[in-house]
Amino acid sequence: MRQMSLILLLVFSAAVLPTSSETTRWYAYEDGMLEAGSMGKPVILDFYADWCPPCIAMEEGTYPDPRVVSEMKDFIAIKVDTQKRIDIESKYGITYYPTVVFLDSKGKEVSRHIGYLEPLEMVNEIKQSRGKLPKETPGFEIIYLALVFMLLLFKKKASTRIS
Repeated sequence: MRQMSLILLLVFSAAVLPTSSETTRWYAYEDGMLEAGSMGKPVILDFYADWCPPCIAMEEGTYPDPRVVSEMKDFIAIKVDTQKRIDIESKYGITYYPTVVFLDSKGKEVSRHIGYLEPLEMVNEIKQSRGKLPKETPGFEIIYLALVFMLLLFKKKASTRIS
């Protein structure tokens, strides 16, 4: 009877406890860069090789970690298999694996890390790179619209004086 109670308790606990089913959406290079540009989001490029033990460890342990998934929400995540995309590997000067490169929304590199990152280290790298991203000036669109409105108003006044 005691075993049955324990089994029921475990089953009930597993059914009731919240689980994190959130994952990071990974893009291929071209699709991810287009998405980042159109959405104005920064990029995380993960350069890896299938035969690389630290790369596999990050794939299985670091990237699925809920803390890492949460921090990566603001970024477009791109995986680059360096055995298949030597062109991209060369473009970014990658010589060791894994290498994680952080780009701003325009594709300019803001930082990189070479080597394995455990989850908390990855969270810190993401936060540090986020701090290096260019800051947008709030309200710039409003200033631009105000200037356009003033120019149109000035043009209208100038045309009514000529008439």
